[in-house]
Amino acid sequence: VPKGLPGWSSTEKEHLGEELSDVLLYLVRLADICGVDLGEAALRKVKKNGLKYPVERCKGSSKKYTQLANVVKEEEFRVDTAIEEYL
Repeated sequence: VPKGLPGWSSTEKEHLGEELSDVLLYLVRLADICGVDLGEAALRKVKKNGLKYPVERCKGSSKKYTQLANVVKEEEFRVDTAIEEYL
C-alpha cells in the first residue's frame, strides 16, 4: 500500500479509518478479556524481532531470520531460547 494512499478520496480514507478503529477496539477488548497487557506484549515482540532480525543483517531484506547470512546453526544456538533468556 503506498504511503498516504494516493488516489484515494477523502471519503474512502475516512471509511478506512473507521474500519481500522473497529479492529483496534475489538483487539483492545479481546486483550482485556484474555488478560493480555497489549503494551507489554508489543514491547516484548519488538525486542524479540530485534534479536531475530538485527538491522545490520536485515535492512532491505524480507527473508526469514533462518535464511539470513551468517545465521548460526540450530544445534549451536537456538534463537528462540536466547530470546526467552533475554526477555
